[in-house]
Amino acid sequence: MDNIAHTLIGIGVARAGLSKRFGPGTTLTLAVASNLPDIDVLWAFWDPMDRFLLRRTHSHALIALPLLAAVLAAALRWRRPERRWPVLFGLSALGIALHLLFDLVNSFGVVLLWPFSPQRFELASIFIIDLFIWGAMLAPMIAGRFLKPPERGYQAAVALLALYVLLCVAGHGRAEAQARAASPQAAALKVFPEPLGPHRFRAAARVGDEWRVSLCRVLGGTTELLEAVRTDEAAPRVAALRATPAGRRLERFMAAPVWTLHPDGRVDVFDLRFNSVIVARKGTFVVTFPPGGSEPEWK
Repeated sequence: MDNIAHTLIGIGVARAGLSKRFGPGTTLTLAVASNLPDIDVLWAFWDPMDRFLLRRTHSHALIALPLLAAVLAAALRWRRPERRWPVLFGLSALGIALHLLFDLVNSFGVVLLWPFSPQRFELASIFIIDLFIWGAMLAPMIAGRFLKPPERGYQAAVALLALYVLLCVAGHGRAEAQARAASPQAAALKVFPEPLGPHRFRAAARVGDEWRVSLCRVLGGTTELLEAVRTDEAAPRVAALRATPAGRRLERFMAAPVWTLHPDGRVDVFDLRFNSVIVARKGTFVVTFPPGGSEPEWK
Protein backbone atom coordinates (compact mmCIF):
# COMPACT_ATOMS: atom_id res chain seq x y z
CA MET A 1 0.00 0.00 0.00
CA ASP A 2 1.22 3.55 -0.66
CA ASN A 3 2.23 5.77 2.24
CA ILE A 4 -0.67 8.18 1.78
CA ALA A 5 -3.10 5.33 2.41
CA HIS A 6 -1.07 4.05 5.36
CA THR A 7 -1.11 7.51 6.93
CA LEU A 8 -4.84 8.06 6.35
CA ILE A 9 -5.67 4.65 7.82
CA GLY A 10 -3.59 5.34 10.92
CA ILE A 11 -5.26 8.72 11.42
CA GLY A 12 -8.72 7.28 10.81
CA VAL A 13 -8.30 4.46 13.32
CA ALA A 14 -6.95 6.92 15.90
CA ARG A 15 -9.82 9.37 15.51
CA ALA A 16 -12.45 6.62 15.52
CA GLY A 17 -12.23 6.60 19.31
CA LEU A 18 -8.67 5.92 20.42
CA SER A 19 -7.71 9.60 20.53
CA LYS A 20 -10.60 10.34 22.85
CA ARG A 21 -9.58 7.47 25.12
CA PHE A 22 -5.80 7.92 25.22
CA GLY A 23 -5.53 11.66 24.73
CA PRO A 24 -3.22 13.99 22.76
CA GLY A 25 -0.51 12.33 20.72
CA THR A 26 -2.56 9.27 19.81
CA THR A 27 -3.16 10.36 16.23
CA LEU A 28 0.52 11.24 15.70
CA THR A 29 1.64 7.93 17.18
CA LEU A 30 -0.62 5.89 14.90
CA ALA A 31 0.23 7.99 11.83
CA VAL A 32 3.98 7.48 12.37
CA ALA A 33 3.67 3.80 13.34
CA SER A 34 1.54 3.12 10.26
CA ASN A 35 4.52 4.12 8.10
CA LEU A 36 7.42 2.87 10.21
CA PRO A 37 7.97 -0.55 8.54
CA ASP A 38 8.81 1.25 5.29
CA ILE A 39 12.22 2.17 6.68
CA ASP A 40 13.45 -0.75 4.58
CA VAL A 41 13.31 1.63 1.60
CA LEU A 42 16.81 2.65 2.76
CA TRP A 43 18.12 -0.45 0.99
CA ALA A 44 17.87 1.57 -2.24
CA PHE A 45 20.88 3.62 -1.15
CA TRP A 46 23.07 0.51 -1.08
CA ASP A 47 21.81 -1.57 -3.98
CA PRO A 48 19.07 -0.67 -6.50
CA MET A 49 18.18 -4.34 -6.92
CA ASP A 50 17.77 -4.81 -3.18
CA ARG A 51 15.32 -1.93 -3.26
CA PHE A 52 12.85 -4.50 -4.56
CA LEU A 53 14.19 -7.86 -3.46
CA LEU A 54 14.52 -6.81 0.18
CA ARG A 55 11.41 -4.64 0.36
CA ARG A 56 8.84 -5.87 2.86
CA THR A 57 11.28 -8.28 4.50
CA HIS A 58 13.25 -7.33 7.63
CA SER A 59 11.12 -4.46 8.93
CA HIS A 60 7.87 -6.09 7.79
CA ALA A 61 8.43 -9.39 9.58
CA LEU A 62 6.36 -10.38 12.59
CA ILE A 63 9.53 -10.64 14.65
CA ALA A 64 10.26 -6.97 13.94
CA LEU A 65 6.85 -5.71 15.09
CA PRO A 66 7.57 -5.57 18.85
CA LEU A 67 11.10 -4.28 18.23
CA LEU A 68 9.93 -1.38 16.05
CA ALA A 69 7.06 -0.65 18.45
CA ALA A 70 9.49 -0.51 21.38
CA VAL A 71 11.84 1.86 19.52
CA LEU A 72 9.01 4.20 18.54
CA ALA A 73 7.46 4.11 22.01
CA ALA A 74 10.83 4.95 23.58
CA ALA A 75 11.35 7.87 21.21
CA LEU A 76 7.87 9.25 21.88
CA ARG A 77 8.23 8.84 25.63
CA TRP A 78 11.57 10.66 25.53
CA ARG A 79 9.73 13.65 24.06
CA ARG A 80 6.67 13.27 26.28
CA PRO A 81 7.78 11.62 29.57
CA GLU A 82 4.28 11.91 31.02
CA ARG A 83 2.90 9.42 28.47
CA ARG A 84 2.54 5.85 29.78
CA TRP A 85 4.83 3.26 28.21
CA PRO A 86 2.17 0.51 27.80
CA VAL A 87 -0.10 2.94 25.94
CA LEU A 88 2.67 4.16 23.63
CA PHE A 89 3.85 0.62 22.94
CA GLY A 90 0.31 -0.63 22.28
CA LEU A 91 -0.54 2.20 19.90
CA SER A 92 2.79 1.78 18.08
CA ALA A 93 2.22 -1.97 17.72
CA LEU A 94 -1.31 -1.36 16.41
CA GLY A 95 -0.07 1.08 13.77
CA ILE A 96 2.64 -1.33 12.62
CA ALA A 97 0.16 -4.21 12.50
CA LEU A 98 -2.16 -2.09 10.32
CA HIS A 99 0.75 -1.44 7.97
CA LEU A 100 1.50 -5.16 7.64
CA LEU A 101 -2.17 -5.96 7.06
CA PHE A 102 -2.61 -3.44 4.28
CA ASP A 103 0.66 -4.45 2.64
CA LEU A 104 -0.52 -8.04 2.78
CA VAL A 105 -3.56 -7.28 0.60
CA ASN A 106 -1.32 -6.09 -2.28
CA SER A 107 0.42 -8.42 -4.74
CA PHE A 108 3.98 -7.40 -3.77
CA GLY A 109 3.94 -9.77 -0.82
CA VAL A 110 5.23 -9.54 2.75
CA VAL A 111 7.94 -11.83 4.16
CA LEU A 112 6.18 -12.20 7.50
CA LEU A 113 8.32 -15.08 8.76
CA TRP A 114 11.76 -13.59 8.05
CA PRO A 115 14.43 -14.71 8.94
CA PHE A 116 12.97 -18.20 9.31
CA SER A 117 11.39 -18.34 5.86
CA PRO A 118 11.81 -16.27 2.65
CA GLN A 119 8.20 -16.93 1.58
CA ARG A 120 6.18 -13.87 0.56
CA PHE A 121 2.62 -14.01 1.77
CA GLU A 122 0.09 -12.04 -0.25
CA LEU A 123 -3.65 -11.73 -0.69
CA ALA A 124 -3.16 -9.87 -4.01
CA SER A 125 -6.59 -8.27 -3.73
CA ILE A 126 -6.03 -4.49 -3.81
CA PHE A 127 -3.84 -2.48 -6.18
CA ILE A 128 -0.96 -0.71 -4.45
CA ILE A 129 -2.62 2.69 -4.99
CA ASP A 130 -6.36 2.61 -4.34
CA LEU A 131 -8.40 5.79 -4.71
CA PHE A 132 -11.37 4.32 -2.84
CA ILE A 133 -9.28 3.96 0.30
CA TRP A 134 -8.07 7.54 -0.03
CA GLY A 135 -11.63 8.79 -0.47
CA ALA A 136 -13.11 6.70 2.34
CA MET A 137 -10.53 7.87 4.87
CA LEU A 138 -10.52 11.51 3.70
CA ALA A 139 -14.32 11.84 3.84
CA PRO A 140 -14.61 12.12 7.64
CA MET A 141 -11.81 14.69 7.69
CA ILE A 142 -13.81 16.87 5.31
CA ALA A 143 -17.20 16.21 6.89
CA GLY A 144 -15.97 16.18 10.50
CA ARG A 145 -17.09 19.71 11.26
CA PHE A 146 -20.69 18.72 10.50
CA LEU A 147 -20.72 15.54 12.60
CA LYS A 148 -21.37 15.47 16.33
CA PRO A 149 -19.45 13.72 17.73
CA PRO A 150 -16.85 13.72 14.91
CA GLU A 151 -15.57 10.22 15.70
CA ARG A 152 -18.76 8.76 14.24
CA GLY A 153 -17.60 9.66 10.77
CA TYR A 154 -14.26 7.93 11.34
CA GLN A 155 -15.98 4.88 12.77
CA ALA A 156 -18.15 4.66 9.65
CA ALA A 157 -15.05 5.09 7.45
CA VAL A 158 -13.16 2.31 9.26
CA ALA A 159 -16.18 0.00 8.98
CA LEU A 160 -16.50 0.81 5.27
CA LEU A 161 -12.79 0.15 4.79
CA ALA A 162 -13.07 -3.26 6.45
CA LEU A 163 -16.04 -4.15 4.23
CA TYR A 164 -14.14 -2.99 1.14
CA VAL A 165 -11.14 -5.19 1.99
CA LEU A 166 -13.44 -8.19 2.39
CA LEU A 167 -15.07 -7.48 -0.98
CA CYS A 168 -11.67 -7.24 -2.65
CA VAL A 169 -10.51 -10.53 -1.13
CA ALA A 170 -13.75 -12.16 -2.28
CA GLY A 171 -13.21 -10.67 -5.75
CA HIS A 172 -9.74 -12.21 -5.90
CA GLY A 173 -11.19 -15.60 -5.01
CA ARG A 174 -13.84 -15.27 -7.70
CA ALA A 175 -11.26 -14.21 -10.31
CA GLU A 176 -9.00 -17.13 -9.41
CA ALA A 177 -11.88 -19.57 -9.86
CA GLN A 178 -12.70 -18.04 -13.25
CA ALA A 179 -9.07 -18.18 -14.39
CA ARG A 180 -8.69 -21.79 -13.25
CA ALA A 181 -11.82 -22.76 -15.17
CA ALA A 182 -10.50 -21.00 -18.29
CA SER A 183 -7.06 -22.70 -18.07
CA PRO A 184 -7.58 -26.05 -16.31
CA GLN A 185 -4.27 -27.36 -17.71
CA ALA A 186 -2.20 -24.54 -16.18
CA ALA A 187 0.87 -25.66 -14.22
CA ALA A 188 0.83 -22.39 -12.25
CA LEU A 189 -1.76 -19.68 -11.79
CA LYS A 190 -1.34 -16.19 -10.37
CA VAL A 191 -4.04 -13.54 -9.97
CA PHE A 192 -3.20 -9.86 -9.53
CA PRO A 193 -5.40 -6.85 -8.74
CA GLU A 194 -5.99 -4.12 -11.26
CA PRO A 195 -6.52 -0.47 -10.25
CA LEU A 196 -9.86 1.24 -9.70
CA GLY A 197 -11.79 -1.42 -7.87
CA PRO A 198 -12.27 -5.12 -7.11
CA HIS A 199 -14.44 -5.83 -10.14
CA ARG A 200 -11.57 -6.94 -12.38
CA PHE A 201 -8.34 -8.85 -11.89
CA ARG A 202 -5.48 -9.91 -14.14
CA ALA A 203 -4.64 -13.62 -14.26
CA ALA A 204 -1.42 -15.23 -15.47
CA ALA A 205 -1.70 -18.96 -16.22
CA ARG A 206 1.45 -20.95 -17.01
CA VAL A 207 0.87 -23.39 -19.86
CA GLY A 208 3.95 -24.99 -21.39
CA ASP A 209 6.55 -22.34 -22.21
CA GLU A 210 4.18 -19.37 -22.03
CA TRP A 211 2.15 -17.32 -19.59
CA ARG A 212 -1.42 -16.73 -20.76
CA VAL A 213 -2.57 -13.35 -19.46
CA SER A 214 -6.31 -12.80 -19.06
CA LEU A 215 -8.61 -10.12 -17.69
CA CYS A 216 -11.20 -11.50 -15.27
CA ARG A 217 -14.35 -9.43 -14.80
CA VAL A 218 -15.81 -10.79 -11.60
CA LEU A 219 -19.19 -9.04 -11.80
CA GLY A 220 -19.98 -10.45 -15.22
CA GLY A 221 -18.13 -13.71 -14.64
CA THR A 222 -16.15 -13.37 -17.89
CA THR A 223 -12.50 -14.14 -18.58
CA GLU A 224 -10.87 -12.55 -21.64
CA LEU A 225 -7.54 -13.86 -22.95
CA LEU A 226 -5.36 -10.83 -23.72
CA GLU A 227 -1.96 -12.21 -24.70
CA ALA A 228 0.43 -15.14 -24.47
CA VAL A 229 3.90 -14.25 -23.20
CA ARG A 230 6.68 -16.72 -24.00
CA THR A 231 9.30 -17.52 -21.36
CA ASP A 232 12.65 -19.09 -22.33
CA GLU A 233 13.51 -20.51 -18.93
CA ALA A 234 14.25 -23.97 -20.39
CA ALA A 235 17.00 -22.64 -22.70
CA PRO A 236 20.46 -23.84 -21.53
CA ARG A 237 21.82 -20.31 -21.10
CA VAL A 238 18.76 -19.26 -19.08
CA ALA A 239 18.73 -22.46 -17.04
CA ALA A 240 22.35 -21.83 -16.06
CA LEU A 241 21.52 -18.27 -14.95
CA ARG A 242 18.49 -19.42 -12.99
CA ALA A 243 20.80 -21.76 -11.05
CA THR A 244 23.11 -18.92 -9.95
CA PRO A 245 22.61 -17.20 -6.57
CA ALA A 246 21.27 -14.08 -8.34
CA GLY A 247 18.88 -16.17 -10.44
CA ARG A 248 17.57 -18.06 -7.42
CA ARG A 249 16.99 -14.79 -5.54
CA LEU A 250 15.02 -13.40 -8.46
CA GLU A 251 12.85 -16.47 -8.80
CA ARG A 252 12.11 -16.52 -5.07
CA PHE A 253 10.95 -12.94 -5.38
CA MET A 254 9.06 -13.02 -8.68
CA ALA A 255 5.53 -14.39 -8.81
CA ALA A 256 5.32 -14.91 -12.59
CA PRO A 257 8.83 -14.52 -14.09
CA VAL A 258 9.28 -14.10 -17.83
CA TRP A 259 12.77 -14.99 -19.08
CA THR A 260 13.85 -13.82 -22.55
CA LEU A 261 17.00 -15.03 -24.32
CA HIS A 262 18.26 -12.61 -26.98
CA PRO A 263 20.42 -13.61 -30.00
CA ASP A 264 23.45 -11.81 -28.56
CA GLY A 265 23.34 -13.92 -25.38
CA ARG A 266 21.74 -11.25 -23.23
CA VAL A 267 18.97 -12.47 -20.93
CA ASP A 268 16.15 -10.33 -19.56
CA VAL A 269 13.70 -11.26 -16.84
CA PHE A 270 10.70 -9.38 -15.49
CA ASP A 271 7.70 -10.20 -13.33
CA LEU A 272 4.17 -10.15 -14.74
CA ARG A 273 3.09 -9.12 -11.24
CA PHE A 274 4.14 -5.55 -12.03
CA ASN A 275 2.35 -5.28 -15.37
CA SER A 276 -1.14 -3.90 -15.80
CA VAL A 277 -3.74 -4.02 -18.54
CA ILE A 278 -5.53 -0.92 -17.25
CA VAL A 279 -2.59 1.48 -16.91
CA ALA A 280 0.49 1.66 -19.12
CA ARG A 281 2.81 -0.65 -17.19
CA LYS A 282 4.36 -3.43 -19.25
CA GLY A 283 7.76 -5.03 -18.87
CA THR A 284 8.63 -2.84 -15.88
CA PHE A 285 11.48 -3.57 -13.45
CA VAL A 286 13.51 -5.57 -15.98
CA VAL A 287 16.65 -7.36 -14.79
CA THR A 288 19.30 -7.97 -17.47
CA PHE A 289 22.11 -10.52 -17.47
CA PRO A 290 24.77 -9.28 -19.95
CA PRO A 291 26.23 -11.71 -22.51
CA GLY A 292 28.72 -14.06 -20.88
CA GLY A 293 28.01 -12.77 -17.35
CA SER A 294 25.96 -13.92 -14.41
CA GLU A 295 25.79 -10.65 -12.46
CA PRO A 296 22.50 -8.89 -13.25
CA GLU A 297 21.81 -5.23 -13.97
CA TRP A 298 18.56 -3.73 -12.67
CA LYS A 299 16.78 -1.35 -15.06
